[in-house]
Amino acid sequence: MRVLLVRPPVSEFTIGLKHIMICEPLELEYIGALLNNHEVKICDLLVENNFEEYLSEFQPEIIASSAYKAGTNEVIKLFRKAKTYNPDIITVAGGVHATLVPEDYADVSVDIIGIGDGTFLMKELVDCIALGESLWQVAGLAFPVAEKKLVFTEKKPYMPKADSLPLPNRDLIKHIQHKYYYLMHQPVVTMKTTWGCWYRCNFCFTWKITDGLPYSRSPESIVQELLTIEAEDIYIVDDIFLINKTRLRKLADLIKEHQIQKKYLVYARADFIAENEDIIAEWANLGLVAVFIGLEAALDEELEAMNKECDVSHNTRAIDILRKYKIDTYGSLIPDAHYTQKDWERLWKFIKDNQLYYVNISPMTPLPGAETYAQQKHLLTVPEDAHGFFDLSHIILPTKTSLKTYYRQLLKTYSKTILNIYRANQVTQRTLPSVWTWKYWKVIWGTLKIGWQFWNAHKHHSPKGIAKAQYKGEVPLSLSFENKFEHISFQQNTNLSKNAV
Repeated sequence: MRVLLVRPPVSEFTIGLKHIMICEPLELEYIGALLNNHEVKICDLLVENNFEEYLSEFQPEIIASSAYKAGTNEVIKLFRKAKTYNPDIITVAGGVHATLVPEDYADVSVDIIGIGDGTFLMKELVDCIALGESLWQVAGLAFPVAEKKLVFTEKKPYMPKADSLPLPNRDLIKHIQHKYYYLMHQPVVTMKTTWGCWYRCNFCFTWKITDGLPYSRSPESIVQELLTIEAEDIYIVDDIFLINKTRLRKLADLIKEHQIQKKYLVYARADFIAENEDIIAEWANLGLVAVFIGLEAALDEELEAMNKECDVSHNTRAIDILRKYKIDTYGSLIPDAHYTQKDWERLWKFIKDNQLYYVNISPMTPLPGAETYAQQKHLLTVPEDAHGFFDLSHIILPTKTSLKTYYRQLLKTYSKTILNIYRANQVTQRTLPSVWTWKYWKVIWGTLKIGWQFWNAHKHHSPKGIAKAQYKGEVPLSLSFENKFEHISFQQNTNLSKNAV
Protein backbone atom coordinates (compact mmCIF):
# COMPACT_ATOMS: atom_id res chain seq x y z
CA MET A 1 0.00 0.00 0.00
CA ARG A 2 1.02 3.61 -0.47
CA VAL A 3 1.51 5.14 2.99
CA LEU A 4 2.21 8.82 3.58
CA LEU A 5 3.63 9.69 7.01
CA VAL A 6 3.09 13.39 7.70
CA ARG A 7 4.48 15.72 10.34
CA PRO A 8 2.03 18.61 10.60
CA PRO A 9 3.07 22.26 10.44
CA VAL A 10 3.07 24.20 13.68
CA SER A 11 0.02 26.21 14.62
CA GLU A 12 -0.11 29.86 13.64
CA PHE A 13 0.07 30.64 17.36
CA THR A 14 3.03 28.47 18.27
CA ILE A 15 5.81 30.55 19.79
CA GLY A 16 9.41 29.60 20.05
CA LEU A 17 11.61 26.73 19.07
CA LYS A 18 10.48 26.41 15.44
CA HIS A 19 12.62 29.50 14.73
CA ILE A 20 15.84 28.18 16.26
CA MET A 21 15.61 24.40 15.87
CA ILE A 22 13.91 21.83 13.65
CA CYS A 23 14.82 18.20 14.27
CA GLU A 24 14.00 15.20 12.13
CA PRO A 25 10.59 13.44 12.56
CA LEU A 26 12.10 10.50 14.41
CA GLU A 27 8.79 8.85 15.29
CA LEU A 28 7.88 8.68 11.60
CA GLU A 29 11.29 7.25 10.70
CA TYR A 30 10.72 4.46 13.23
CA ILE A 31 7.31 3.68 11.73
CA GLY A 32 8.71 3.77 8.19
CA ALA A 33 11.45 1.31 9.12
CA LEU A 34 8.96 -1.56 9.50
CA LEU A 35 6.76 -0.70 6.52
CA ASN A 36 9.34 -2.04 4.06
CA ASN A 37 6.75 -4.22 2.31
CA HIS A 38 4.77 -1.10 1.41
CA GLU A 39 5.52 2.09 -0.50
CA VAL A 40 6.27 4.78 2.09
CA LYS A 41 7.07 8.49 2.00
CA ILE A 42 7.56 11.09 4.74
CA CYS A 43 6.17 14.58 4.27
CA ASP A 44 7.57 16.97 6.87
CA LEU A 45 5.51 20.15 6.81
CA LEU A 46 7.90 21.86 9.20
CA VAL A 47 10.38 22.14 6.35
CA GLU A 48 8.21 21.41 3.29
CA ASN A 49 5.12 23.14 1.93
CA ASN A 50 3.84 20.65 -0.60
CA PHE A 51 1.18 18.46 1.01
CA GLU A 52 -1.11 18.85 -2.02
CA GLU A 53 1.71 17.65 -4.30
CA TYR A 54 2.12 14.51 -2.21
CA LEU A 55 -1.64 13.91 -2.48
CA SER A 56 -1.73 14.29 -6.25
CA GLU A 57 1.61 12.69 -7.18
CA PHE A 58 1.97 9.94 -4.58
CA GLN A 59 -1.76 9.16 -4.36
CA PRO A 60 -1.55 7.77 -0.81
CA GLU A 61 -4.01 5.14 0.33
CA ILE A 62 -3.18 5.70 4.01
CA ILE A 63 -2.07 8.93 5.70
CA ALA A 64 -0.74 8.85 9.27
CA SER A 65 0.26 11.80 11.41
CA SER A 66 1.11 12.52 15.04
CA ALA A 67 1.51 15.53 17.28
CA TYR A 68 1.64 16.84 20.80
CA LYS A 69 -1.44 18.67 22.06
CA ALA A 70 -0.41 21.95 20.42
CA GLY A 71 -0.56 20.29 16.99
CA THR A 72 -3.88 18.46 17.32
CA ASN A 73 -5.92 20.85 15.19
CA GLU A 74 -3.17 20.93 12.57
CA VAL A 75 -3.44 17.15 12.15
CA ILE A 76 -7.21 17.39 11.80
CA LYS A 77 -6.84 20.17 9.22
CA LEU A 78 -4.55 17.92 7.16
CA PHE A 79 -6.94 14.99 7.38
CA ARG A 80 -9.89 17.14 6.34
CA LYS A 81 -7.88 18.38 3.39
CA ALA A 82 -6.92 14.81 2.46
CA LYS A 83 -10.53 13.64 2.72
CA THR A 84 -11.63 16.51 0.50
CA TYR A 85 -9.12 15.36 -2.09
CA ASN A 86 -10.10 11.70 -1.78
CA PRO A 87 -12.65 10.48 0.80
CA ASP A 88 -11.30 6.93 0.49
CA ILE A 89 -7.90 7.81 1.96
CA ILE A 90 -7.63 6.11 5.35
CA THR A 91 -6.43 8.53 8.02
CA VAL A 92 -4.58 7.46 11.17
CA ALA A 93 -3.78 9.78 14.10
CA GLY A 94 -1.17 8.81 16.67
CA GLY A 95 1.45 10.19 18.99
CA VAL A 96 1.59 11.45 22.54
CA HIS A 97 -1.66 13.41 22.65
CA ALA A 98 -3.61 10.75 20.77
CA THR A 99 -2.51 8.30 23.46
CA LEU A 100 -3.34 10.60 26.36
CA VAL A 101 -6.59 12.13 25.06
CA PRO A 102 -7.74 10.12 22.01
CA GLU A 103 -11.20 11.69 22.10
CA ASP A 104 -9.66 14.95 20.87
CA TYR A 105 -9.25 13.15 17.54
CA ALA A 106 -12.88 12.01 17.40
CA ASP A 107 -13.40 13.96 14.20
CA VAL A 108 -15.27 12.95 11.08
CA SER A 109 -12.00 13.12 9.10
CA VAL A 110 -10.15 10.70 11.41
CA ASP A 111 -10.65 6.99 10.70
CA ILE A 112 -8.30 5.36 13.22
CA ILE A 113 -6.43 6.46 16.35
CA GLY A 114 -3.30 4.64 17.51
CA ILE A 115 -2.74 4.33 21.26
CA GLY A 116 0.86 4.00 22.41
CA ASP A 117 4.08 3.75 20.40
CA GLY A 118 3.28 3.42 16.71
CA THR A 119 6.30 1.53 15.38
CA PHE A 120 4.86 -2.00 15.46
CA LEU A 121 1.26 -0.84 15.69
CA MET A 122 1.33 0.85 12.27
CA LYS A 123 2.87 -2.19 10.61
CA GLU A 124 0.16 -4.47 12.00
CA LEU A 125 -2.53 -1.96 11.06
CA VAL A 126 -1.33 -1.38 7.50
CA ASP A 127 -0.82 -5.09 6.88
CA CYS A 128 -4.36 -5.80 8.08
CA ILE A 129 -5.82 -3.14 5.79
CA ALA A 130 -3.80 -4.44 2.84
CA LEU A 131 -5.06 -7.98 3.40
CA GLY A 132 -8.64 -6.89 4.12
CA GLU A 133 -8.50 -8.46 7.57
CA SER A 134 -10.44 -7.34 10.62
CA LEU A 135 -8.99 -4.38 12.47
CA TRP A 136 -10.57 -5.62 15.68
CA GLN A 137 -7.70 -8.07 16.04
CA VAL A 138 -5.23 -5.15 16.28
CA ALA A 139 -4.78 -4.13 19.93
CA GLY A 140 -4.24 -0.46 20.73
CA LEU A 141 -6.69 1.18 18.33
CA ALA A 142 -9.63 3.54 18.76
CA PHE A 143 -12.30 4.43 16.17
CA PRO A 144 -14.29 7.68 16.27
CA VAL A 145 -18.04 7.03 16.00
CA ALA A 146 -19.28 10.50 16.98
CA GLU A 147 -17.84 13.72 18.38
CA LYS A 148 -15.95 12.83 21.57
CA LYS A 149 -17.07 9.19 21.23
CA LEU A 150 -14.76 6.28 20.47
CA VAL A 151 -14.75 2.52 20.41
CA PHE A 152 -11.55 0.73 21.42
CA THR A 153 -9.88 -2.53 20.55
CA GLU A 154 -8.05 -4.48 23.23
CA LYS A 155 -5.57 -2.47 25.31
CA LYS A 156 -1.86 -3.24 25.02
CA PRO A 157 1.36 -2.13 26.75
CA TYR A 158 2.70 1.24 25.59
CA MET A 159 5.48 -0.41 23.58
CA PRO A 160 7.52 -3.63 23.33
CA LYS A 161 11.05 -4.00 24.68
CA ALA A 162 13.12 -1.08 23.38
CA ASP A 163 15.80 -3.28 21.81
CA SER A 164 13.15 -4.91 19.62
CA LEU A 165 12.60 -1.64 17.76
CA PRO A 166 14.22 -1.32 14.33
CA LEU A 167 16.71 1.43 13.64
CA PRO A 168 14.90 4.48 12.25
CA ASN A 169 14.81 4.67 8.45
CA ARG A 170 16.58 7.98 7.79
CA ASP A 171 16.61 7.32 4.05
CA LEU A 172 12.99 8.54 4.07
CA ILE A 173 14.15 12.09 4.89
CA LYS A 174 17.37 12.15 2.86
CA HIS A 175 15.98 14.80 0.51
CA ILE A 176 15.44 17.23 3.41
CA GLN A 177 18.03 16.08 5.95
CA HIS A 178 20.10 19.24 5.44
CA LYS A 179 17.24 21.32 6.85
CA TYR A 180 17.43 19.88 10.35
CA TYR A 181 19.41 21.66 13.05
CA TYR A 182 19.43 22.55 16.74
CA LEU A 183 20.71 26.04 17.49
CA MET A 184 24.31 26.06 16.17
CA HIS A 185 24.39 22.28 15.72
CA GLN A 186 24.01 21.67 12.01
CA PRO A 187 23.80 19.09 10.66
CA VAL A 188 22.36 17.24 13.64
CA VAL A 189 20.88 13.76 13.93
CA THR A 190 18.27 12.88 16.54
CA MET A 191 18.42 9.67 18.58
CA LYS A 192 16.19 8.19 21.24
CA THR A 193 17.41 5.58 23.71
CA THR A 194 14.76 5.69 26.46
CA TRP A 195 10.99 6.17 26.49
CA GLY A 196 9.35 7.31 29.73
CA CYS A 197 10.88 8.57 32.95
CA TRP A 198 11.83 7.35 36.44
CA TYR A 199 10.67 10.51 38.20
CA ARG A 200 7.22 11.90 39.04
CA CYS A 201 7.27 15.66 38.38
CA ASN A 202 3.63 16.66 38.68
CA PHE A 203 3.64 19.07 35.72
CA CYS A 204 4.92 16.41 33.29
CA PHE A 205 3.13 13.54 31.55
CA THR A 206 6.23 11.68 30.31
CA TRP A 207 6.15 9.07 33.07
CA LYS A 208 2.37 8.75 32.82
CA ILE A 209 2.25 7.92 29.13
CA THR A 210 4.28 4.74 29.64
CA ASP A 211 2.33 3.81 32.80
CA GLY A 212 5.35 4.67 34.92
CA LEU A 213 7.58 2.12 33.16
CA PRO A 214 10.73 3.42 31.41
CA TYR A 215 11.81 1.50 28.30
CA SER A 216 15.57 1.71 27.66
CA ARG A 217 17.78 0.43 24.85
CA SER A 218 20.95 -1.46 25.64
CA PRO A 219 24.40 0.11 25.10
CA GLU A 220 24.97 -2.39 22.26
CA SER A 221 21.82 -1.21 20.47
CA ILE A 222 22.80 2.46 20.87
CA VAL A 223 26.30 1.87 19.44
CA GLN A 224 24.83 -0.09 16.55
CA GLU A 225 22.86 3.02 15.59
CA LEU A 226 25.76 5.42 16.19
CA LEU A 227 27.85 3.45 13.71
CA THR A 228 25.28 4.15 10.98
CA ILE A 229 25.27 7.95 11.48
CA GLU A 230 27.59 10.18 9.48
CA ALA A 231 26.75 13.50 11.19
CA GLU A 232 29.03 14.62 13.99
CA ASP A 233 26.37 16.19 16.24
CA ILE A 234 24.00 13.76 17.97
CA TYR A 235 20.96 15.07 19.84
CA ILE A 236 19.72 12.37 22.24
CA VAL A 237 16.14 13.32 23.06
CA ASP A 238 15.51 11.02 26.06
CA ASP A 239 13.90 12.96 28.90
CA ILE A 240 16.81 11.71 31.00
CA PHE A 241 19.88 10.21 29.33
CA LEU A 242 22.44 10.65 32.11
CA ILE A 243 20.89 8.47 34.81
CA ASN A 244 22.04 4.84 34.92
CA LYS A 245 25.75 4.77 35.79
CA THR A 246 26.26 1.13 34.84
CA ARG A 247 24.64 1.67 31.44
CA LEU A 248 26.57 4.90 30.83
CA ARG A 249 29.92 3.29 31.66
CA LYS A 250 29.22 0.30 29.43
CA LEU A 251 28.18 2.63 26.61
CA ALA A 252 31.31 4.73 27.13
CA ASP A 253 33.48 1.60 26.86
CA LEU A 254 31.78 0.59 23.60
CA ILE A 255 32.15 4.09 22.14
CA LYS A 256 35.87 4.00 22.91
CA GLU A 257 36.19 0.46 21.57
CA HIS A 258 34.61 1.44 18.25
CA GLN A 259 36.50 4.77 18.19
CA ILE A 260 33.29 6.73 17.63
CA GLN A 261 33.94 10.45 17.40
CA LYS A 262 30.77 12.48 17.97
CA LYS A 263 29.46 15.52 19.80
CA TYR A 264 26.52 14.84 22.10
CA LEU A 265 23.61 16.95 23.32
CA VAL A 266 21.71 15.11 26.07
CA TYR A 267 19.25 15.57 28.94
CA ALA A 268 20.04 15.06 32.61
CA ARG A 269 18.78 15.88 36.07
CA ALA A 270 20.76 18.36 38.13
CA ASP A 271 21.03 16.02 41.11
CA PHE A 272 22.65 13.28 38.98
CA ILE A 273 25.26 15.71 37.67
CA ALA A 274 25.89 17.14 41.14
CA GLU A 275 26.46 13.67 42.59
CA ASN A 276 28.33 12.03 39.69
CA GLU A 277 31.13 14.32 38.57
CA ASP A 278 33.21 11.33 37.45
CA ILE A 279 30.56 10.38 34.86
CA ILE A 280 30.53 13.94 33.52
CA ALA A 281 34.34 13.96 33.29
CA GLU A 282 34.33 10.69 31.34
CA TRP A 283 31.62 11.82 28.92
CA ALA A 284 33.28 15.21 28.41
CA ASN A 285 36.21 13.27 26.93
CA LEU A 286 33.80 11.28 24.74
CA GLY A 287 32.36 14.43 23.16
CA LEU A 288 29.60 15.64 25.49
CA VAL A 289 29.22 19.34 24.61
CA ALA A 290 25.84 20.33 26.02
CA VAL A 291 23.39 19.10 28.66
CA PHE A 292 19.75 20.09 28.93
CA ILE A 293 18.71 20.45 32.57
CA GLY A 294 15.23 21.09 33.92
CA LEU A 295 16.36 23.80 36.34
CA GLU A 296 12.74 25.01 36.45
CA ALA A 297 12.98 27.64 39.22
CA ALA A 298 15.23 29.73 41.45
CA LEU A 299 13.47 28.91 44.73
CA ASP A 300 13.29 25.60 46.59
CA GLU A 301 9.61 26.09 47.40
CA GLU A 302 8.80 26.32 43.70
CA LEU A 303 10.76 23.13 42.98
CA GLU A 304 9.02 21.39 45.86
CA ALA A 305 5.61 22.41 44.49
CA MET A 306 6.58 20.71 41.21
CA ASN A 307 7.65 17.51 43.02
CA LYS A 308 11.08 17.82 41.39
CA GLU A 309 12.84 15.88 44.17
CA CYS A 310 15.73 18.28 43.59
CA ASP A 311 16.70 21.63 45.09
CA VAL A 312 18.40 24.83 43.94
CA SER A 313 21.75 23.75 45.39
CA HIS A 314 21.70 20.77 43.03
CA ASN A 315 21.05 23.14 40.13
CA THR A 316 23.94 25.46 40.91
CA ARG A 317 26.31 22.57 41.65
CA ALA A 318 25.39 20.88 38.35
CA ILE A 319 26.00 24.08 36.37
CA ASP A 320 29.40 24.52 38.05
CA ILE A 321 30.43 20.93 37.23
CA LEU A 322 29.41 21.26 33.59
CA ARG A 323 31.33 24.52 33.31
CA LYS A 324 34.40 22.88 34.87
CA TYR A 325 34.45 20.36 32.01
CA LYS A 326 33.58 22.99 29.39
CA ILE A 327 30.08 21.62 28.76
CA ASP A 328 27.31 24.09 28.03
CA THR A 329 24.17 24.11 30.15
CA TYR A 330 20.90 24.36 28.23
CA GLY A 331 18.59 25.30 31.07
CA SER A 332 14.81 25.04 31.20
CA LEU A 333 12.95 27.48 33.46
CA ILE A 334 9.23 27.46 34.32
CA PRO A 335 7.89 30.81 35.60
CA ASP A 336 4.54 30.50 37.34
CA ALA A 337 1.45 32.50 36.41
CA HIS A 338 1.68 34.46 39.65
CA TYR A 339 5.04 36.05 38.72
CA THR A 340 5.34 39.78 39.32
CA GLN A 341 8.25 42.07 38.49
CA LYS A 342 10.00 41.00 41.71
CA ASP A 343 9.82 37.33 40.69
CA TRP A 344 11.16 38.08 37.19
CA GLU A 345 14.05 40.03 38.70
CA ARG A 346 14.88 37.06 40.94
CA LEU A 347 14.81 34.74 37.94
CA TRP A 348 17.15 37.04 36.01
CA LYS A 349 19.50 37.16 39.01
CA PHE A 350 19.60 33.35 39.02
CA ILE A 351 20.42 33.33 35.29
CA LYS A 352 23.10 36.00 35.70
CA ASP A 353 24.69 34.55 38.85
CA ASN A 354 24.93 31.11 37.24
CA GLN A 355 26.23 32.51 33.93
CA LEU A 356 23.50 30.86 31.88
CA TYR A 357 23.14 31.75 28.21
CA TYR A 358 21.09 29.00 26.59
CA VAL A 359 17.73 29.07 28.37
CA ASN A 360 14.21 28.02 27.51
CA ILE A 361 11.68 29.98 29.55
CA SER A 362 8.33 28.16 29.43
CA PRO A 363 5.38 29.51 31.44
CA MET A 364 3.73 26.88 33.62
CA THR A 365 1.31 25.08 31.27
CA PRO A 366 -1.23 22.50 32.46
CA LEU A 367 -1.07 19.54 30.07
CA PRO A 368 -3.41 16.53 29.87
CA GLY A 369 -1.80 13.52 31.48
CA ALA A 370 0.10 15.53 34.08
CA GLU A 371 -1.03 15.24 37.70
CA THR A 372 -1.65 18.98 37.97
CA TYR A 373 -4.00 19.08 34.98
CA ALA A 374 -7.14 17.97 36.83
CA GLN A 375 -6.43 20.50 39.59
CA GLN A 376 -5.86 23.41 37.19
CA LYS A 377 -8.22 22.56 34.36
CA HIS A 378 -10.97 24.82 35.70
CA LEU A 379 -8.52 27.74 35.76
CA LEU A 380 -7.66 27.64 32.05
CA THR A 381 -8.09 30.99 30.34
CA VAL A 382 -8.46 29.42 26.88
CA PRO A 383 -10.74 26.58 25.70
CA GLU A 384 -9.24 23.10 25.80
CA ASP A 385 -9.63 22.73 22.03
CA ALA A 386 -7.62 25.92 21.35
CA HIS A 387 -4.73 23.49 21.11
CA GLY A 388 -2.19 25.92 19.67
CA PHE A 389 -2.03 27.77 23.00
CA PHE A 390 -0.66 24.67 24.75
CA ASP A 391 2.82 25.21 23.27
CA LEU A 392 4.69 25.81 26.56
CA SER A 393 5.20 29.44 25.56
CA HIS A 394 1.74 30.93 26.09
CA ILE A 395 0.51 31.56 29.62
CA ILE A 396 -2.95 30.00 29.88
CA LEU A 397 -3.53 30.38 33.63
CA PRO A 398 -4.76 33.58 35.36
CA THR A 399 -1.86 35.97 35.90
CA LYS A 400 -1.32 38.50 38.70
CA THR A 401 -0.21 41.12 36.21
CA SER A 402 -1.81 41.90 32.86
CA LEU A 403 -1.07 39.47 30.04
CA LYS A 404 0.84 42.19 28.22
CA THR A 405 3.02 42.85 31.27
CA TYR A 406 3.64 39.13 31.82
CA TYR A 407 4.79 38.54 28.25
CA ARG A 408 6.92 41.70 28.20
CA GLN A 409 8.67 40.66 31.43
CA LEU A 410 9.34 37.24 29.93
CA LEU A 411 10.68 38.85 26.77
CA LYS A 412 12.84 41.23 28.80
CA THR A 413 14.38 38.28 30.66
CA TYR A 414 15.10 36.48 27.40
CA SER A 415 16.62 39.60 25.85
CA LYS A 416 19.00 40.27 28.73
CA THR A 417 20.06 36.63 28.64
CA ILE A 418 20.60 36.06 24.92
CA LEU A 419 20.88 39.31 22.95
CA ASN A 420 24.26 40.30 24.34
CA ILE A 421 27.21 39.23 22.19
CA TYR A 422 29.78 40.14 24.85
CA ARG A 423 27.90 38.09 27.46
CA ALA A 424 27.57 35.15 25.05
CA ASN A 425 31.32 35.00 24.53
CA GLN A 426 31.96 35.21 28.27
CA VAL A 427 29.63 32.48 29.52
CA THR A 428 29.40 29.82 26.79
CA GLN A 429 31.78 26.88 26.51
CA ARG A 430 31.98 24.74 23.36
CA THR A 431 28.81 25.35 21.39
CA LEU A 432 28.92 29.02 20.37
CA PRO A 433 30.44 29.61 16.92
CA SER A 434 32.15 32.85 15.95
CA VAL A 435 29.81 35.81 15.62
CA TRP A 436 31.06 36.08 12.03
CA THR A 437 29.52 32.76 11.02
CA TRP A 438 26.13 32.31 9.39
CA LYS A 439 25.14 29.78 12.09
CA TYR A 440 25.38 32.41 14.80
CA TRP A 441 23.30 34.97 12.93
CA LYS A 442 20.76 32.37 11.86
CA VAL A 443 20.02 31.68 15.52
CA ILE A 444 20.01 35.39 16.38
CA TRP A 445 17.54 36.01 13.56
CA GLY A 446 15.36 33.18 14.88
CA THR A 447 15.61 34.64 18.36
CA LEU A 448 14.41 38.01 17.10
CA LYS A 449 11.41 36.31 15.47
CA ILE A 450 10.56 34.69 18.80
CA GLY A 451 10.91 38.06 20.48
CA TRP A 452 8.43 39.60 18.05
CA GLN A 453 5.97 36.78 18.83
CA PHE A 454 6.24 37.39 22.57
CA TRP A 455 5.86 41.14 22.00
CA ASN A 456 2.45 40.48 20.45
CA ALA A 457 1.47 37.37 22.39
CA HIS A 458 -1.11 39.13 24.57
CA LYS A 459 -3.13 39.85 21.41
CA HIS A 460 -3.46 36.13 20.73
CA HIS A 461 -5.84 35.85 23.68
CA SER A 462 -8.55 37.93 22.01
CA PRO A 463 -11.84 36.22 21.01
CA LYS A 464 -10.71 36.37 17.39
CA GLY A 465 -7.34 34.81 18.27
CA ILE A 466 -8.92 32.03 20.29
CA ALA A 467 -11.36 31.27 17.46
CA LYS A 468 -8.39 30.92 15.09
CA ALA A 469 -6.68 28.56 17.53
CA GLN A 470 -9.82 26.39 17.63
CA TYR A 471 -10.19 26.21 13.85
CA LYS A 472 -9.83 22.72 12.41
CA GLY A 473 -10.45 23.41 8.72
CA GLU A 474 -13.47 22.92 6.50
CA VAL A 475 -15.40 19.68 6.97
CA PRO A 476 -15.75 17.78 3.67
CA LEU A 477 -19.44 17.64 2.77
CA SER A 478 -19.19 13.98 1.75
CA LEU A 479 -18.17 12.84 5.24
CA SER A 480 -20.32 11.66 8.11
CA PHE A 481 -19.72 9.38 11.07
CA GLU A 482 -22.40 7.03 9.73
CA ASN A 483 -20.62 6.21 6.46
CA LYS A 484 -16.97 6.81 7.36
CA PHE A 485 -16.10 3.11 7.86
CA GLU A 486 -17.43 1.74 4.61
CA HIS A 487 -13.94 1.46 3.10
CA ILE A 488 -12.34 -0.17 6.17
CA SER A 489 -12.75 -3.86 6.98
CA PHE A 490 -14.12 -4.49 10.47
CA GLN A 491 -15.68 -7.94 10.02
CA GLN A 492 -17.53 -7.39 13.27
CA ASN A 493 -21.27 -7.81 13.72
CA THR A 494 -21.37 -5.72 16.85
CA ASN A 495 -22.90 -2.28 16.39
CA LEU A 496 -20.01 0.20 16.54
CA SER A 497 -21.91 2.64 18.69
CA LYS A 498 -22.65 -0.03 21.29
CA ASN A 499 -19.19 0.21 22.88
CA ALA A 500 -18.68 3.92 22.37
CA VAL A 501 -17.15 5.82 25.24
